[in-house]
Amino acid sequence: MFPGAGFIQILINILILLLIVRAIFSWFPQMLYSEAGRIIVLATEWYLAPIRRVIPSAGGLDLSFLVGIILLYALQAFIGSANILVALLVIVRSALTFCIILVLIRVFFGFFQMDPWHPITQMIMQVSEPFARPFRQWFPRRPREFDWAPVAALVVLLGALFLTSILPVG
Repeated sequence: MFPGAGFIQILINILILLLIVRAIFSWFPQMLYSEAGRIIVLATEWYLAPIRRVIPSAGGLDLSFLVGIILLYALQAFIGSANILVALLVIVRSALTFCIILVLIRVFFGFFQMDPWHPITQMIMQVSEPFARPFRQWFPRRPREFDWAPVAALVVLLGALFLTSILPVG
């Protein structure tokens, strides 16, 4: 670790915290217009705006703050280890974890017969379908039957996460 790395990591942690607070504030739109909300937006928009130009929203969900947090964790891992492979593995593992959570939510929605027209259900279905699509030839979707393609996708994603977690690095 180089001199000043600890200070940079503290700054990264502060920015990650600000991004999390901004995400929480976005669930309560009136919070973004409060004094604290304006300060949070001012402190994070410089970082999120370029990410938002590259990463479009998915299913009406702004993913820029998640991508921003993943990139900051990768930068923090690189600063701490000086190993680019460690930073890349942080990115891959974080992305896999996010995808696993989305597909797991979709599987739960299938168990609980969620309203297919509810906006959250539609968003989860739309965002997670690219993971289920490769398994449709083995598990076609039938009306009023449980959808097994997301379960197969979940198993594959969990396997990929396991494989990346046992990789020897450095």
